[in-house]
Amino acid sequence: MKVDKKLFFPSLGILVVIIVAIATNLEFLQASIGAIYDGCISMFGWLFIFADICCLVFSIWLMFGRYKDVRLGGQDCKPTFSTLAWAGMMFTTSCGGWLVVYGFLEPIYCVAQDAIVAGESTARAFELGQMYAHFHWGPNAWAIYIPISIAIGYALYNRHGHSATVSEGIRSLTTRKWGGVLGTCADVIAICCAVIAPVVSIGTGMPLLTALVQNIFNVPDTYRTTIQIVILAIWIAIFGTSVYLGLNKGIKRLSNTNIVIAFIFMGVFGVIVGLVQVFSAEINTAGMFAQSFIRLSTYTDPYGSGGFVRGWTFGYWACYFVYMPLMGVFNAKISKGRTFRQIAFGQLVLCTLGCWVAMGTFGNFAVKSQISGAVDVSGILANGDEGAAIVALVNTLPASKVFMFVLLAIAFIFLATTMDSSAFAAAEMTSIQRGEDSLAPRWLRLVWAIVAAVIAFIVVQVGGAKAVRSVCYIAGLPMAIVSFLVMFSVYKMLRKDFRRKTQIPFMPDYDLGEGKQKLDSDHT
Repeated sequence: MKVDKKLFFPSLGILVVIIVAIATNLEFLQASIGAIYDGCISMFGWLFIFADICCLVFSIWLMFGRYKDVRLGGQDCKPTFSTLAWAGMMFTTSCGGWLVVYGFLEPIYCVAQDAIVAGESTARAFELGQMYAHFHWGPNAWAIYIPISIAIGYALYNRHGHSATVSEGIRSLTTRKWGGVLGTCADVIAICCAVIAPVVSIGTGMPLLTALVQNIFNVPDTYRTTIQIVILAIWIAIFGTSVYLGLNKGIKRLSNTNIVIAFIFMGVFGVIVGLVQVFSAEINTAGMFAQSFIRLSTYTDPYGSGGFVRGWTFGYWACYFVYMPLMGVFNAKISKGRTFRQIAFGQLVLCTLGCWVAMGTFGNFAVKSQISGAVDVSGILANGDEGAAIVALVNTLPASKVFMFVLLAIAFIFLATTMDSSAFAAAEMTSIQRGEDSLAPRWLRLVWAIVAAVIAFIVVQVGGAKAVRSVCYIAGLPMAIVSFLVMFSVYKMLRKDFRRKTQIPFMPDYDLGEGKQKLDSDHT
């Protein structure tokens, strides 16, 4: 397999420029990027909402529509991974360290928003906070990844495409003249998104990891930078090894380990909170979510300040669209042998349930501690210290050091899984496939793993997480536009391939003898 130079070098060049800018002129970059982001959100926040709704409707159509039984790779193709391993890899890749941090804290954050809880009682305010936390980690979020996963997978496995890229997924819409330019631009942006997006998770998760290490081993603040360097070094060793070993021997094993530990840990927290309390709260939250679903999905606050929706819903959707290329390539590569219905169900239902378990256990524990006065979580968050807030919560438990150590392992592996999947996806997008089952060379995966690690290290050391987050959110805008192209492309490919069939087959009947000539005519 060869490196696609027209994608590899421009993407690497852009990332180098970003690294240099963050390292040498952070204040100017943060001010400039922040202003651009505020302008984009003010003008195009509605676009994120509209694109998300379209992705959700399209995903439901794929799950229940006439093409629901189309299988990536053809009728006789069998899944490469078990359902548990497959769903686990999707879940851990997307969630990263965010789920651990905001699983505890998002309900508390939401309660602090006057625009959401104005005039409400304390109990009602926390109910609204839990509802919004579930919404931001629910089907609307996971639906963003489904069209791109199916577009890339279908083009690669059913149409015998030459690369696992965004351009391959939208090729059916482009002409020979403009397809190369449009596709290359989309791919370069997608590759940069795939490498930078996990850095946002690191910026969120690093304060928690540092606080946990300090409390477990009683390390003073003077060694804070040293702790972070050691954490990054271990990360590089873990996800570098994982991505080098590949899907079966590396990423799958790391993901499986994390899933087992994480859900046992969340189960223990559920017992501590009280299973009756958890089930009661979750049923209440599910009812509120169902009643308010349309309102939640379409809320833009057009006549208000927009502070809450800009800071939370718009920001979440922008970040998810930045993750879209990473998840699209990764999900496509692990979903061969899966039907459209299975792919949609796996993300809309299974991955959503995983997130809601975290919100139901971690979130209810934080809410219970806040209401009882055991921990003033909102007061700690007012000082901007998320790591200290979670440490304070865990410190209320018996054998708190043990819980901290397990939480440290979970957050650590979550972030490592996201980073190795990022390097894997970037390598796949910058290589030319020799066959639909071929993988990018190991050295290329390691190159992207090192690039991601360097960005993460510099960002942590200079305090540039906010700047990188703003860059990611801005990049979400073109990816939201690309999502419409992806949906149209999937629809066009399916209509063209199956238009003469009275019953839906599982794979178009391409004449392999004509091969490339026939595919080229389809793409014009």
